[in-house]
Amino acid sequence: MKLDINMINGDSITVTDNTYIKAWKSSSSRFSDDGDGYYLENIFEGNFEDGKVTEEDEVVKIEGLIGAADWFTIGKDSNKTFKSTAVLGISRD
Repeated sequence: MKLDINMINGDSITVTDNTYIKAWKSSSSRFSDDGDGYYLENIFEGNFEDGKVTEEDEVVKIEGLIGAADWFTIGKDSNKTFKSTAVLGISRD
């Protein structure tokens, strides 16, 4: 499996079964005592093939993950985080 995540700036990110992905959802707490009311909740971390989705279509899996996430990284040692709203589309070879 090989997918390309196409970004609005023209960049493309390749994802395969072995691609390591981390994804977060933005959260906030009005009830936080320490004043830190904004944070990210990790919703996925692992190789793409580790996804819990039972759907056979890989495009649907990555669409679901990116749709649920606000931020994501591609690659275990990545120093770049992407905002999910910067994704233009997903294509497969």
